Amino acid sequence: MTANDIRAALRTKYHDSRQYAIAEEVGLTTGFSHRRLDMMILDCYNSNGFRIDGFEIKVSTSDLRRELEDPEKHVAFFDVIDYYTIAVPVGVADPLLDIIPKKWGILIVNEDGTTRFKRRPLALEDRKADKAVPRGFFASIVRAVQSRQPAEQELRKEYERGKSEGKAEAERHQAYTSNRVQREAAKLDAYDKLCSRFSLYRDDKIDEVMDEFEAFRKLNIDWLRSDITGTINRLTNLRDMLGGAGNENQ
Repeated sequence: MTANDIRAALRTKYHDSRQYAIAEEVGLTTGFSHRRLDMMILDCYNSNGFRIDGFEIKVSTSDLRRELEDPEKHVAFFDVIDYYTIAVPVGVADPLLDIIPKKWGILIVNEDGTTRFKRRPLALEDRKADKAVPRGFFASIVRAVQSRQPAEQELRKEYERGKSEGKAEAERHQAYTSNRVQREAAKLDAYDKLCSRFSLYRDDKIDEVMDEFEAFRKLNIDWLRSDITGTINRLTNLRDMLGGAGNENQ
C-alpha cells in the first residue's frame, strides 16, 4: 500500500465537503523550508468547535519508528491543531504500540480502502473554540485547500469537452437511427412490391400464402426447368406416337 492509497482513503472518509475542509502538505506557514503535515482535516461545524485534526501517513514500521525518533516534526504542530493521528496500513503500528504516545490516534487503512480507528486520538491540550490560529498557518491552510480545487479554466475546458463529446454522440446516434429507418423503409417497400406482383393480398389466408411463398423460394429452379423441359419432350413424343398410330388405322 502506498501513501497515495492512504491519502485516497482519508479523502473518502472525510468526503462530506459541507462539514470537512481537507488540506494536504500543510506547513506551519507558507514557504519551502518548513515542516509539513501530510493531511489536515478542519471540521467546519461550530457544534464541533471547529476541530482541527492532523494526520501523518506512514506506510512501514521503520517509517513510523523514524517519526517517533524525530519528535520535532509533529510536535511543531501541536500548538495549532487539536488532535494528531497516524494513518497506517494493517500491522504497521503493532510492533510500536507501547511507545506511540497515548494521545495519538491510530487509524488503520485496509487493503480495500476502508478505515477504522485502532485508537482514537485524545485532545493534545484543553481545547478552546476561539483558539488563535497564526496567520502564517492560516495562509498555509488556505493555499493547501485551494490547490486541491480545479482551476476555473480547467473546469471550463472539461465542460466544453463534455459538451463536444455529447454533441458528437448525439449526431452518431441520429445517423444510426436514420440509416436504420431507411433500411426498414426499403424492406417495407420491397415487401409491398412483392405482394403486388404475386397478388399476395389475401388477409384471410396470410399464413397459408407465406408458407406457399417460402416453399416456392426454396425450390431448385434449375431442376424445375429441366424437369419441365423433360415433361414437354415426353408429351411431344406421346403426341407424335398417338398421331402415327391414328394414321395406320386409316
